[in-house]
Amino acid sequence: MFLVIVFFNSVNDSSVVGMIFRIASYTYGPLLGLYGFGLFMKTKTVKDQFVPLICLLSPALTLLLSENSKVLFFGYVFDNELIIINGLITFIGLLLISKPAVEETRF
Repeated sequence: MFLVIVFFNSVNDSSVVGMIFRIASYTYGPLLGLYGFGLFMKTKTVKDQFVPLICLLSPALTLLLSENSKVLFFGYVFDNELIIINGLITFIGLLLISKPAVEETRF
C-alpha cells in the first residue's frame, strides 16, 4: 500500500483518494449508463454490436470535456461529477442506437 501511495504521489501531485476517484469516474461511468438504460428503458432494445463502441467513446468524450471545461464553461472545472457526465453520455449514446422492443422486458 505504501508503494502505491508513493507511486501516485510521484505521478500526480493531488491526493491519492482524489486520483483513484477520478480514475473510477472514467471506468464506472459507462457501467452507470448501462445500468440506467437497462433500468429505465424497458421498451427499448439496443443494437448489440455498437454497445462496446459507445462504452469506449463515452470516457474519451468525458476526457475531452474535462480537459476543455475551463474554456467551454467559463472557468468551471469538472471534478467529482465526471462519473455522472460519463454515465449520461453513455445513456444518451445507447438511446441513440436503440430501437423499440418487440415486447416489454419483465422480470
